[in-house]
Amino acid sequence: MRKFLSAEWLRMRRLWLTWVLLVLLLSALALQVNGNLNKLEELKAEVETGISAYDGSPLSSQHIEGNLILIQIQTADLSYPAFIGTVARLSTGFGWFFVILFTVVFGGEDFTRRTIPVILTRGVRRSDYLIARTLSLWLAMGMAVVIIMVLAVAWGPFIHQQVTDDPISLEGLGNALLWVFRSWITCLPFIVAVLFWAVLARNMGPALGVGIGLHTLEYLYGLVLPIMAAVFANMDPTSEAVPWFFRVQIEVFSFTLGYNSDLFLNWGAPFTRDAVFLAGTIGLRSDTLLPTIPERGLAFMVGYAVVFFGWTMWLLRRRDVRYGP
Repeated sequence: MRKFLSAEWLRMRRLWLTWVLLVLLLSALALQVNGNLNKLEELKAEVETGISAYDGSPLSSQHIEGNLILIQIQTADLSYPAFIGTVARLSTGFGWFFVILFTVVFGGEDFTRRTIPVILTRGVRRSDYLIARTLSLWLAMGMAVVIIMVLAVAWGPFIHQQVTDDPISLEGLGNALLWVFRSWITCLPFIVAVLFWAVLARNMGPALGVGIGLHTLEYLYGLVLPIMAAVFANMDPTSEAVPWFFRVQIEVFSFTLGYNSDLFLNWGAPFTRDAVFLAGTIGLRSDTLLPTIPERGLAFMVGYAVVFFGWTMWLLRRRDVRYGP
């Protein structure tokens, strides 16, 4: 399997999409960091002038206090070395779409070109094929994470000088590096899940549509839950009970891969995914509808990886291939 893994790694390096997606990822990160810097300057200007940057109206004292809190958070995130973890966190937001696209293209290539029988007739076992394909993709994500970390380490001091006059300290470096490590670990269940869809569909197009579609649906689902909470709270703001249909929606959301990966990524940090605390904040009197234990998120990630890997192996043994061990 070692030789096959080396061959997979070589083929991945020669794939033009590898470098195109890396450039796009780094460009998107640069735009996000620049947007955060601009937002920080805008908040500071509003606090200094007391005038809204959107419509020019005077700001209330509560609005200014809120801006001061946001300034404190933004400054902490962009200060060095916390900036390293911030970049890793930003990359996991939109980076999943790059992970899905790359996994579908590289993982489904042998099915599209019908080269699996050729590979297996050369003595490659189905289990070795799937393990090597998964590891090569995961290592590729690891290389992308390392490149992002190196650029963040080099770029961080310049960003630090723009947001604060405080001297650079190594305090918080460990947490920042753990953010980077967790972002790489989190890639594995997504890779295995997308590989399952690629093997099931036997074509890159449907697998890409299903992978991105499901992740987008999950993301939108998380955005809709706070709106539902607000509607229910406005209907009966004094109610202590949570409507059963809202509870069911939240319980379903708590089992998704995206939510549990967020739990794991935010290990040791305040986790305020909108749907977690909003219900209790606005009047539903319940801030425990969603679990916030990072160990649970890790357990679900491992479970998803094992289940999807098993399903993919089952498909490889039953479909598409009639050659090889």
